[in-house]
Amino acid sequence: MSATPQQLISEYSRMLSQLLGEVMEQHYLLQKAPHQLTKTQFSILKILNTSGSFLGSELSRILSISRPAVSKNVDKLVKHKLVTRKILKKDRRTTEISLLKAGRTIVQSYEKIRLQKQEKALEVLSDREQQLLAELLSKYVRSCMFGEKMLDLICLQCNDVIMEDCRLINQENNCKFIEKIEAHRAISQQSE
Repeated sequence: MSATPQQLISEYSRMLSQLLGEVMEQHYLLQKAPHQLTKTQFSILKILNTSGSFLGSELSRILSISRPAVSKNVDKLVKHKLVTRKILKKDRRTTEISLLKAGRTIVQSYEKIRLQKQEKALEVLSDREQQLLAELLSKYVRSCMFGEKMLDLICLQCNDVIMEDCRLINQENNCKFIEKIEAHRAISQQSE
């Protein structure tokens, strides 16, 4: 019995997700990154690169890991001079984590490699097929996201410029991550 289109889409979606989210990152972290980083440490760098500084407690919530786990990972990133940690004057128990140039370079290097691989993969499609694929994927992703409660985690994966250029905000105003960024910025401004 042959698979239905829905079954094929489900299987291809799973494979694509693993390929883009795990295989490519793992390959980069093992072979191309200048420092030996874990996926969690790399996720922290990507979050900071996309959205600016964050409090340790916010990173804990976004990554769904404990505060001590965030602290341990940030310690390693500080040691490699990829991020800085700043204690806030208002609450000395609260630290703000910011990306340094070397950390940004690591994320940008990964993005460059990812885009090169994507361009190579798309060579098998005509311009019209690429446009159609983009339209269908956009429609499919929006449909999958509808009703999800953890959109902030999905938005972290978009690797797009959040705010003005965010495709989710501009097309259907579905991006909930912007609220988290605005709340963080308000807290940061109050503590200065």
